[in-house]
Amino acid sequence: MDYKDKIEQMLINDEIGTLSELKYYQSYSSDKPGDYHFVESDNVFTRKARMLQAIRRWQTGAECGSFIKGGIRYYHPNLAEDGEKSGCNFLHHEIFEYAKNRIKNKKKYETIESNRLFNNFLSSQPMAFNLFYPLMEIVKSDEGKRRLANVVSRLVDKYNILNIEKITEVGIEFIPDYYECCLNDKTAMDAFFRYVTYNGKKGIIAIETKYTDTLGKNQASDPSLAINAIQRDGISQIFTMEGKENIVSGRIELSQVYRNFLLTETVRLYEKLDESISIVVSPQENKSNKKDEEQLSDILDKKYKYKFQVFSLEAFVDAIIEEFPDEEIFKKFRHRYLDFRTAEWLLGHA
Repeated sequence: MDYKDKIEQMLINDEIGTLSELKYYQSYSSDKPGDYHFVESDNVFTRKARMLQAIRRWQTGAECGSFIKGGIRYYHPNLAEDGEKSGCNFLHHEIFEYAKNRIKNKKKYETIESNRLFNNFLSSQPMAFNLFYPLMEIVKSDEGKRRLANVVSRLVDKYNILNIEKITEVGIEFIPDYYECCLNDKTAMDAFFRYVTYNGKKGIIAIETKYTDTLGKNQASDPSLAINAIQRDGISQIFTMEGKENIVSGRIELSQVYRNFLLTETVRLYEKLDESISIVVSPQENKSNKKDEEQLSDILDKKYKYKFQVFSLEAFVDAIIEEFPDEEIFKKFRHRYLDFRTAEWLLGHA
């Protein structure tokens, strides 16, 4: 074990030493206040992540949050109380202020939800704010635009297809105001990067971020619009003939993975962009959408497979940390969401 590893282990030991009893990180309800339990529907990874976020909420000093269902109040320690006042769910006060501004100026078609954003430590929505708001600030400088382009190119452009020069804009929770011209539903990009290439072309990279979430299996309320999108010139050629036939016939349902991809492609057409890519970023242990992701990749024509890519959140964040080692916010992000050692210790001593 080298010096750095010893320091990290000491920090983890210190963190473990501050933990309370297991019950303080478990769920309970008002009708059975002494019955502390794990959430039955959680898989192994979700249980660990919920435990970690219960610890992170407890470390902020925020009170445990709850909700009422059927006259019973349910307490989940990954929920906070009054996060809209304290900002406990955010890694920096500027991110909190940005979140409050987005809620205050929420457009009628946007899907940002206040309680989830401010009080649910397990939600991927505040996680996206914590990761991408600092990048929004970074691309305000020309150097930041170029350095973030380096990160993105290493991740998504290994074969130099895109030739990205600068990331010109970073956005969070994006539904275009022309959404009726896309899929005409509330499908949103969790985040996006707009970029320019060295030869002046413009493009967009749509990012779907997941923590413990499973991308929805539900079919679009009006799948005809998405089916029409698949048949549009500029999108049709992206898919194999068999893939298109399976979608049009209903043998492949247009679940969220597909709708996210089609939103990106329709945005490209509407804005007359030269290129577009869709990526999914989730912890390496979250395999919940692997089947849909592999199916979508399989029905893309060979020369367009680069348009849909999947990365682990760990690899994504580590690439950012490598490029911006002096930006402590990204190290805090990794500790907040991806350092499971304290949760694993607590679960191992249950």
